[in-house]
Amino acid sequence: MGLDEVLSKALEVLKPNADERVKIENLLNRLMDELKRGIRELGLNLNVEVEGSIAKDTWLSKEQDIDVFILFPKGYDKNEFRNVLLNLARRVVGDNFIEAYAEHPYVELNYEGVRIDLVPCLKLNSVDEAKTAVDRTPFHTAYVKANLSEKAKDEVRLLKGFMKGIGCYGAEMKVKGFSGYLCELLVLYYGSFIDVLKNAMNWKPFSTVIDIEGYYSNPKEAIRIFNAPLIVIDPVDRSRNVAAALSIDSMSKFISASKLFIESPNLKFFFPEPIEPLSKDNIISEFNARGSDLIFVITSCPKVHSEILWGQLYKTLDGLRKLLLNFDFNVINYDVWSDEKSAVVFIFELEHSKLPNIKRHVGPPVYIFDEADKFLRKYLNSPNVFSGPKIEGFRWIVYLKRKYADAKQLLYEKMKNAKMGNLMKSLLTTNQTILRNEEILDFYSNNREFAIFLTKYLKGAYPWLTKV
Repeated sequence: MGLDEVLSKALEVLKPNADERVKIENLLNRLMDELKRGIRELGLNLNVEVEGSIAKDTWLSKEQDIDVFILFPKGYDKNEFRNVLLNLARRVVGDNFIEAYAEHPYVELNYEGVRIDLVPCLKLNSVDEAKTAVDRTPFHTAYVKANLSEKAKDEVRLLKGFMKGIGCYGAEMKVKGFSGYLCELLVLYYGSFIDVLKNAMNWKPFSTVIDIEGYYSNPKEAIRIFNAPLIVIDPVDRSRNVAAALSIDSMSKFISASKLFIESPNLKFFFPEPIEPLSKDNIISEFNARGSDLIFVITSCPKVHSEILWGQLYKTLDGLRKLLLNFDFNVINYDVWSDEKSAVVFIFELEHSKLPNIKRHVGPPVYIFDEADKFLRKYLNSPNVFSGPKIEGFRWIVYLKRKYADAKQLLYEKMKNAKMGNLMKSLLTTNQTILRNEEILDFYSNNREFAIFLTKYLKGAYPWLTKV
């Protein structure tokens, strides 16, 4: 299949059809009428605007997340935001909403089966007056609508669909990828989806600057100020890097996928084939073939917004990894999964989860007498020593009794000492199950989402990585 045919077929799926557009337009009209009526009943002077990809007409088919902003006059504070939002939410959907918090409160509505983010911001005359990231959003919407052509909107859809397909779309904590606004700016700067990909092949982490409005005459100045894998200067605010949330992993994934797609266009980049979980027998065979030990730490999921949750999970994952490393367990690979409702599973793949009870510990050179004396006083006749102290070469050596020879025992007894997110620390110190290798199979069999995740973890290669 040639490039033009691949892009045409992808766009057929990604672009909303007439029926879908009418449905969303009617839904928004009803919602806006209800919100405006609620504002009148509360006796407030507020504006309501649709923002994001719906307002800019760069949304994807079946993309159900809609941003509706409540614009407050200057002078309102966060507590007033919260009270107004909760009042409006209850008038529109009763109790069918979730209160969330970013830089300030917002609510997620379930309105006729569609997720609506109801977001407060200040109504400003200039972006220079912005106090938070969301205060800039109306200016972003206006900028894109003024500069993005009708044809370019479809180019944005292709870019978003491509990034979703390869797994780097979305600036949220879970993904650390490309935001929708960033996709729009890349198309504005480079001209088309294909030109974005071709230019991305030349990106270099921590040295690539895209400055549409030319705020910085010297790119080195922007690199010094922002120090990020990719720097895209916000065209409405020179002090902001639109790509600030982008991780180097997501950037590198996009660079590599861009090269491979240009060389061999394939719909798999947009629509990867669904993963079928391995059978229990195949999981056991995979574990045996690897020869490593997989440790699974299972706990319940805190009832918090996704953005907060994944910040907690990644911090905890790193803290538990460091705990294992500090006690000599070599971590080959690690990851974390959650259904964001009831369960969290941390995965640590270790060279060995059980170590010898004896541990060789190298001391100071014999000729550094002060340090050598301290070493000898500490370990001579110590009950924690199997053998030594003795001299090997020019250093003192001692063979110690290892504090923890079993990774599961270590985690059970010392997990509370690891650096973790506060919410996860509370859960993990009171409610956790630690499993090794095949012990995970019951959980695996009863949770298809986790089974797909673990299958992906074990296979490793991206679905779009077909040939080189």
